Amino acid sequence: MISQTLIDRILEELSSPALDEEIRLARAEYFELIPDLAHDDPSHEALTHCFLHWLVLDRPLPGERGTPLQVYLAERELEPEARRELEALAASLHGLFEVRRVEEPGAVLRDLLSLEVLRVTERRQLAGLEPGDVLEARLVPVGDKLVFASGAYLLHPRRARPLLRRMAARAREEGQPDRFGLIQRLQALTFRYRDRYRERVPVERVYAEGASAPQAPAAQPSEGAAAGPSPGPGRGTPPPAP
Repeated sequence: MISQTLIDRILEELSSPALDEEIRLARAEYFELIPDLAHDDPSHEALTHCFLHWLVLDRPLPGERGTPLQVYLAERELEPEARRELEALAASLHGLFEVRRVEEPGAVLRDLLSLEVLRVTERRQLAGLEPGDVLEARLVPVGDKLVFASGAYLLHPRRARPLLRRMAARAREEGQPDRFGLIQRLQALTFRYRDRYRERVPVERVYAEGASAPQAPAAQPSEGAAAGPSPGPGRGTPPPAP
């Protein structure tokens, strides 16, 4: 897996009062559908890691500076290996995937929005994954292989699998689905089911209510941020041209 420490290092080295304020605004934007997320919630750590990856890789900073990763790549003298790792993160695919097979090593996944089948290679055993599981993950290209970005990973409840596939199919039928919007909505539903209801209510009730609720508006860059062309559905913002 590509280490979470890369994300932490970028935020630490770019730290400033202005960035701290931008992180505060970004957190409110990202967790718009989960305003009651607390530090002692079981899902807090996983959701926070997903947020930090989105913040560093996908969300532009104000003033046409690009994402924090773009700024870091532009402003730092880096060893070739470190630069390659960060450029791989910039090309990552953030999505909702169904596990088709668990292999040694890794797994075969299907992107539930594009229906593309992808093989992920991991040296460590993928504990707890089984065929049919639905997960949010960020896949990072390393050479000719894909690996998981550590931390940016959320396994959805197994009882919700048919509902998740149905919601993804509905998003595909609408054409050019809002990938981040669907991921954000499913994070909120999983949080409600696991952390608030403690899986004590029928999963159909929780996800049916969420599926019929209006979607939150698509996330907009903060004031002064560069709009820029989209790097593609679910993909991290690419590094600036040299």
